[in-house]
Amino acid sequence: MEAVAPSRPTEALEPSPARRRSNLIIAPRDYFLGPVFAAAPQTGSREVTVADRRYLIGGFHPMDSDIHPPALDVRHARAIFSLLSFRDPFDDTRLIRFSFNELCRCYANSNGGRYARAIKRIVRDLMDSYIRVTDIRTKISHQYRLIERIDIEGRPPRRKDSRVATSNQQEMFFNGCTLSPEFCGLLSRIAELQHLKLDVFNSIRAPLAQAIYLYIPSRAHHHTGADPFEITLTNLLQQVSASVPKHKSRRKELFTKNRNPILQQLDGLETLAGCFRVRLAETADETDWKLQAWVEKRRLSHNPGTTNSKLVAAYLNSGRPREYLDQALATIQPLSDYEQDLLTTAKVHIDRNRRFFEMAKAILKTPRFLSLLSEAKGDELEGRKARTSGAGGRDANKPAAQRQLRILLEILWSWGE
Repeated sequence: MEAVAPSRPTEALEPSPARRRSNLIIAPRDYFLGPVFAAAPQTGSREVTVADRRYLIGGFHPMDSDIHPPALDVRHARAIFSLLSFRDPFDDTRLIRFSFNELCRCYANSNGGRYARAIKRIVRDLMDSYIRVTDIRTKISHQYRLIERIDIEGRPPRRKDSRVATSNQQEMFFNGCTLSPEFCGLLSRIAELQHLKLDVFNSIRAPLAQAIYLYIPSRAHHHTGADPFEITLTNLLQQVSASVPKHKSRRKELFTKNRNPILQQLDGLETLAGCFRVRLAETADETDWKLQAWVEKRRLSHNPGTTNSKLVAAYLNSGRPREYLDQALATIQPLSDYEQDLLTTAKVHIDRNRRFFEMAKAILKTPRFLSLLSEAKGDELEGRKARTSGAGGRDANKPAAQRQLRILLEILWSWGE
């Protein structure tokens, strides 16, 4: 069947996923803590250990030992992250609606024939390849694949002059996909998820640089330029399943030569916490080069609008130390589409208070922040505004955490009015 990439009829997709697509996606944290996705295409399985979990990626099928799908690499990571950008992260459904056109443009900024054919093969791998996760302590394992099924329609060609119109082939309409129950379950475990800026990841051209960016920043997060995270190039290339040049000089050239060197692609990339920095240094025994990496944290300027804000005052009045506040505000993340929808429904002004909401999200962490916004939305829909009534009022018997949420909810309303 000839694959083309027409848009799906508008009546079948309401609202348009293109308008709902988010640049900030969430995925299992383990995907960023270890080299789960290889830097180069694989023909068999890969084994990766992340903390107390051992991953067997590809190379097996749970029901047929004669089937050996390939391990997943950064092309598959890019495809699954692009696919997840169309998903509401707090929606329980496993079905994600988007057209093949939209997926191609998100993945490659193009829906040309060469890209369409390559992406179709990558999506097929995501349906066929399994991941087995084994708890090292208990030896208990479970296995899953990422995509369960693809919603495809075959229709007669619309253009009479199309070469397809003179054959038995049909146009292919790609209407979305259904995630596997196991993978969707992983995405519901908020404490085990991590955000990724999709535009930054997609801006990296070399697969090796993509593989390094996915997991080295987590290792370098708490390091500085004076005390960088270090890994030899030999170990790094082995970990991401890339070919390792025999000679030390060739390994260095792999990172420093060519029109757009790997080192240049990585240095200065934005992360959620700050700026990813890398450099090369020779090992002490002069047998190899090592990658040195660290993350330059964003500096929060304590201007009057930040230092004297109601949110900061409420936080400090709760008895927590200032350095914890600074640490939380150093990891500020932009509001997701879902969070902005909650605020809009709650009739809260976003634009002029966006910095406040981002600060609240960083301090409360995403689960508590969403709980607060959901309460604000419910109050608006039910025609009331939540107010605290002091120590002797109706909130007096609630747990301290709940009372604090109500106080912060009142602050949100006062800023939105």
